[in-house]
Amino acid sequence: MFRLLFFSLFSTIAFANDPDLDDIKLYDIVKVEHCLDQAYDRIPGYARKLEFKIEGDDPIYEFDIESKKDGTFYNVECNAEEGFIIEVEREVDANDPVFRNAAKISIDQARVLVLNIHPGRVVNEEREIGMDGSFTYEFDVKTDAGYEIKVDVDAVSGAIEEANFELYEIGLEKE
Repeated sequence: MFRLLFFSLFSTIAFANDPDLDDIKLYDIVKVEHCLDQAYDRIPGYARKLEFKIEGDDPIYEFDIESKKDGTFYNVECNAEEGFIIEVEREVDANDPVFRNAAKISIDQARVLVLNIHPGRVVNEEREIGMDGSFTYEFDVKTDAGYEIKVDVDAVSGAIEEANFELYEIGLEKE
């Protein structure tokens, strides 16, 4: 009995710092509709997916929006505490000439780098051009430890720009 209690207590303490849905309660966040309205002001269209992730100490809503104008997909991030847009990126395919000319490392090299740091299985990958002119490979990794992490790699320098825990995802990836 003592052994069972010890291991139960140890596992609770050991995983207490892992982000999970209970952590959302710790934040004073705006309604998702507020951020969606802000996202639609930037990219009029149709929300196809919503993710909630933690970037550093900031809760972030990320919307995948299909543009009404031309069907292009955009990732629009909104700070869930402040309610303002912090990033807009346009998704592009492997044949996009602007991305291909700018990228100095391949998506395969970026994937190897990500999986060396976050062992697991890539469940989604994207090429993105930021409104600030950045070129990024984005990977969703289901880690061997059982959580999902979103990792951005700079396609020019090969540096990992950020790695964030994804707490939930609603909707489907573009096929």
